[in-house]
Amino acid sequence: MTHDSMDAIRDSLNRMAKLDLDNGTAPDIETAVARLHGHRIDVVVGPDLAFSPPHQAALLTVVNIARRFALGGVTVVGNLDVPSLVMGDGNTILSHEVEAQGGRIGDADPESVCIVIGDITTSHIRGTAVTFEGWRGGVVPLDGRRLTERTKTMPAAVLAGALAAAEAFAMLRGEVEGGRRAIGFSLWRPDRDCDWLCSDIDGPDPVALPDHLWVLGLGHLGQAFLWALMLCPYADRSGVRLILQDTDVVTPSTDSTSLLTQPAMVGSLKTRAVAEVLERHGFRTSLVERPFDDGFRRRASDDPAVLICGVDNALARSQLEAPGFPMVVEAGIGDRAQDFRALRLHTFPSGRTAADLWVPGRPRERASLVQPGYVRLSETGGDICGLTRLAETAVGAPFVGTVAGCLMLSQVMRLLCGDAVDATVDLDLRSMRSRRAIRNKVLGAFNPGFQAA
Repeated sequence: MTHDSMDAIRDSLNRMAKLDLDNGTAPDIETAVARLHGHRIDVVVGPDLAFSPPHQAALLTVVNIARRFALGGVTVVGNLDVPSLVMGDGNTILSHEVEAQGGRIGDADPESVCIVIGDITTSHIRGTAVTFEGWRGGVVPLDGRRLTERTKTMPAAVLAGALAAAEAFAMLRGEVEGGRRAIGFSLWRPDRDCDWLCSDIDGPDPVALPDHLWVLGLGHLGQAFLWALMLCPYADRSGVRLILQDTDVVTPSTDSTSLLTQPAMVGSLKTRAVAEVLERHGFRTSLVERPFDDGFRRRASDDPAVLICGVDNALARSQLEAPGFPMVVEAGIGDRAQDFRALRLHTFPSGRTAADLWVPGRPRERASLVQPGYVRLSETGGDICGLTRLAETAVGAPFVGTVAGCLMLSQVMRLLCGDAVDATVDLDLRSMRSRRAIRNKVLGAFNPGFQAA
C-alpha cells in the first residue's frame, strides 16, 4: 500500500468512523464505516413547525448534523408541507429544505432512536426532545419538562438541535445515560453555576446582528459558525459582508464534519464552495486564499472589526492578535477518541495573549498504532509514514463543532446587547456539569458593525 493510497484513505475516511478505529472497537476501517451505516434516526415533528422559525432551525440543524453519522438514514415524520421560514427564498417548502440537507420524509419506526421537535407525542421507546427558550437550548427525556420553546435568539434553537444530535449519537452507541437526562446551557451565561432550565439567567432579546465578519478557517468550526449565522433572522442579507479565508480543498472526509459541505463539492477550494452556499442564501462574500501569518494587518478603513477563527494550526492561532482586530473569537475542539466531545472558546484581547496559549511546533497527539485497525493496515502493506499521518488525523463530531459555532456567534451577539463577553469557555458534552466560563475583563465595548434583527 503506497503513501498516496494511505493519504487517499485519510482524505476519504468519515471522521466519526475513525472513532472506532482509534478506540480499538473496530478491527478495520470497513467495520467502523459499517457501524455508521447501521445508525438510523427518526425525527418526529409537531404542528409548531408550520409557524415557528426556531423549531424549523432546530429541525434543519438536526438533519444536517445527523445525516453525517447516521448513514442508515435520517427520517423526518410529520407534516412538512409548510413554508420554509428560515431557509430558501420565501417560496420554498420545508420538506424540500429537509431533503436538501440529507433527510428523507417517511413513516416512523418505533424501534429507531427518536428526536422529538415540537408539541407532539411519539410511540418510540428511545428518544430525546428538543427544547429552548431565550438564550437557552438543550434536550430533555421524552417525558421531561420542557421550556416555552419561544425565542428570538436563533442560535439557542440551533444549539438545541446540535445537542439533540449529540444525544441521539449517545443512544446509538448504547451509552447508559443517553435519552435519560436533561442537558443544555445558556448562551448568555454558559457557566455551570447557571441553571439552564431557569429563566433568571436569560438575556434580553437580540435587537441587532453582526453584519461584517472575517472568518478564518472554513472546515468543521468555520462552517458550523456560518450555519448558525445563516439561520439568523437578518432583515437584509445582502447587507451582510463576510470575508472567508482558507487554503484547503474539500475532500470526501470534509462532508462528515462540515455543515455547509455536500459530496458534489469534493475537489473545490473551501472558500469557493462555502461562498457559493452563502451567496445563494443572499449574503455577500470576499475570499482570501493564502495562509494566515504575521504578514496580515487589518485595514481599519474597510476590514471587519471581528475575526472568527476555527483553525487548528498552532502557528496561526498564536498570531491571532497580530493583525489588529479589535475582537477575536476563537474555538478549538478535541480531536482524539478520548476528548472529541470537548471544546474550548477564547476571546481576545484578554488577560492572556494568543502567543502565550499556543506554542508552534509541538507534535500532534495521535492514536496508538497497536490498535487492531492500524495493525490490519500495516499487515496489508501500509507504510509507517502514511499510518502515522492517519493516526494523527482528528476524530470529529459535527454536533460538537455546531455547539462551538453557536458559542462563537453568541459572543458577538452579546457584545451587541451591551454585555461583557467570556474570555474562556470550557465544555465537554460528556460532562456538562463540569463546564466553566470566565468573563473577559480586558475587551471593552465597541461597535463591531450590525444591522437590526
